[in-house]
This record gives sequence, structure tokens and C-alpha cells, in this order.
Amino acid sequence: MDTIETGIYVAYQGNNGLCIAIDEYSTSKIDSGYLVESNNTIFGANGFQQKAELRTDFHWKMQKLQVTVESMNIEMCVSVKDEKVYIHQKHQDEVFEKTIDLQNDKYFFMYSGALITPFIWLRGFDSDNCEKVTYQMLPIGYAEVKQLCGSVSDSEIRDYSLLMCVQNFMDIVKLQTDISGKLLSLHSETNQLTIKKQ
Repeated sequence: MDTIETGIYVAYQGNNGLCIAIDEYSTSKIDSGYLVESNNTIFGANGFQQKAELRTDFHWKMQKLQVTVESMNIEMCVSVKDEKVYIHQKHQDEVFEKTIDLQNDKYFFMYSGALITPFIWLRGFDSDNCEKVTYQMLPIGYAEVKQLCGSVSDSEIRDYSLLMCVQNFMDIVKLQTDISGKLLSLHSETNQLTIKKQ
């Protein structure tokens, strides 16, 4: 395993810029693609710490995500194989398992409380495409992504607009990456949440 990157992301809530979470992550090259390890701490009275491991192929397409919150005895695993999505969740002594059909060959994992891990798929985005691209959000929902071509004169920065639809919840998210697709900042309109690379 060859570590190619480490870093920290910080999440801020609302207009007052209250720091609510921090994510220390590392990205490594492995035999099958890439491994992203995340140690995410949520602050506040209801705060907790969760660890995540995300495996992708060499095109940054997500293959498996494991999330653990030891203090709450929560474990979750989502994996994609043979055009199916396998979900395994454990909370206390209850176990939930579900298999769903993959409806789109473009997809990314989404899970509650995460800062950066779900957006690793941007590294595999076609940088020449300025048309809307629809992704399936796993385990549920859809996202329409559009690269805002020509909006920034600096050719090292890319801007994206992301419309997320999860059941009755919709959010408009503004994303900014570097030329390699690494997330630099994220702003959620609905949640008034900003995530920035430190």
C-alpha cells in the first residue's frame, strides 16, 4: 500500500462560521485501485467520531464503503458487485440487510455525517464535459452534476453545481476542485454547510 495523499477537511455551519466537524483522511494506492481512510469527528453535545474506509477502482469508481461509529455500536457496509448494491447495517444488536439493483452506471456513495469521502468520485469526472450528468446516490437518491465551464479564469480550478434529490429532500451544492478532481470546497445551500480543505 502506497500513501499518495493526506489532509484535513473542516466543516462550518451557518453564516457565523461555527466549526462543527473535522475530517483527517489519507489516500493510498492499492492493488485494485485506491483506498481512502477517513477519521471524522463531529463536535457538539450530540457529537461522535466515525471512521470510514472507501475503496475505488483505478478510475475512482466506488466499490465498497465501510463506516464505523464505535461509541454508538454502529457499523455500515455498502458495496457494488454485478450491477447490484449490497447494504449491511448493524445498530446495537439489530442487523439490516438489503440488496438493490444498480440503475445507473454513474453513481456515488452518500452517508450521514461524512465530510469528504462521498465526493471522491469527482476525481474520475470527465473534465471536458460541461453537460449535465446524472448520478445514482447510494443507498438512495439521485444527483445532477454540471461542471461550470468558463466560470473561472484559473485553469487549475473547476467549479460544479450539484442538485441532490433524496426522497422529499433537495439540496443545491456548489463544489470546487483542483485540476485532478480533489475537492477544495463544498457549500450546501439547504443545510448552510461549508466544507473546506485545511
